[in-house]
Amino acid sequence: MGWLEKTAVMLALAGILSIGIAAAQPIGVENVTAEASSRFNDTATPTPIDAQAGNVTELSITSISVTKSWQGFYGNITGTIILADASGNNFYDWNVSTPTGQVYASRNDSVTWTDIDCLNATGITAEETYLGQQTTDPDSVNNTYSETNHPSFLVGSGNMTGCPTTQAYSSGGVQNNQFWQVLLADTDDNVVYTTIIEDSSPAGFDGAPWHFQLLVGENGRDTENPTTPYYFYLELQ
Repeated sequence: MGWLEKTAVMLALAGILSIGIAAAQPIGVENVTAEASSRFNDTATPTPIDAQAGNVTELSITSISVTKSWQGFYGNITGTIILADASGNNFYDWNVSTPTGQVYASRNDSVTWTDIDCLNATGITAEETYLGQQTTDPDSVNNTYSETNHPSFLVGSGNMTGCPTTQAYSSGGVQNNQFWQVLLADTDDNVVYTTIIEDSSPAGFDGAPWHFQLLVGENGRDTENPTTPYYFYLELQ
């Protein structure tokens, strides 16, 4: 699976307000449905070139190769912020029509959100090793998340700023002001792939309006057609 294998994920989410908690933390998403998945056709019929005895021929070759390191998720968010007791009895609730916050994905189902921070250089190297990459690969973690200019945001009470970042494409291709991708990790070295929610639903990579586009790592180099479970979390603000 790769960056051009695109999975639509529609999230039905509930943010929770609780008395006695100083700062909200991301919560596990209760309902995630994979609506569709597609992949770039990399099995095109080759173009024949005539060979003739005695000739030498210069060739200019252009080709596209699907990444073996990345998976893309995208979708829209509907949600409710509730004030409820431990039994799920709602004292009050608010519909979220224009969500703000972050969507997170991790290979671990027990991220320590109180100790979250930017993924550091050691963590980037470890993630590249997990993904079967060399740092010099064009689509390595280091070469993909090559910026640190994302908008600052809160994860619980922690302020995230200057983390490894990049931007997923809009319908016009490369852009630098939306669909931010950010790398985080907790103190147990659990990598958390993060994207900032777009409340205005701008046109995404395919021209359709999406609240989020999220890039996650997948090791397709060491294993043919691998699959890896990712756990999704959300923090509505």
